[in-house]
Amino acid sequence: MEQNRARIVDAATNLFRQHGVAAVGVADIMKAAGMTQGGFYKHFPSKDALAAEACTVAFTRSVDVWKEKAKTESDGGTAALRELVTYYFAPKSPERTCPMVALSQDAAASDAPDDPLRIAYSQGAHRLFDAFAEVAATHTGAPMSREKVMMIFAAMVGANFLTRAIGEDPWMVEMKSLVLSSIDTKQL
Repeated sequence: MEQNRARIVDAATNLFRQHGVAAVGVADIMKAAGMTQGGFYKHFPSKDALAAEACTVAFTRSVDVWKEKAKTESDGGTAALRELVTYYFAPKSPERTCPMVALSQDAAASDAPDDPLRIAYSQGAHRLFDAFAEVAATHTGAPMSREKVMMIFAAMVGANFLTRAIGEDPWMVEMKSLVLSSIDTKQL
């Protein structure tokens, strides 16, 4: 039973990151999980409940990958932060799209502060920022201010949003380069 639930969550996580929650139906998820649609409600009370769990899983996976990418840079500090941002900007398969980008529209669709997807998204984005800030805290030399870390994070995510919509336009390449170079500057 647990393995089947995990297969459903895994399939949903990948499909939601590729297409968004609203564009994916229960039948699509169950087909991708290799199960029949009728079995869905044995595991989840609703698609909304699954969406919140899949969102949490997507963010957890991203946090784990970010921490691992930062660890691969043995110099730590600025090099580790650059490694993380470079990885973030690198093209990825659709199911590995950043959950902040992939799930933002669905999380924003509800105005209800107690919406499970909105809560999972908010918590996940905060955990990703915390992972980013943790890497930035290892910065050698003068530590980065929290404000600078927030600005780099926001610029990185914003550049990723725009690249997803626009593509690798020269303007976007320049923007990503500026985000990377901001890691090395002393100013905010």
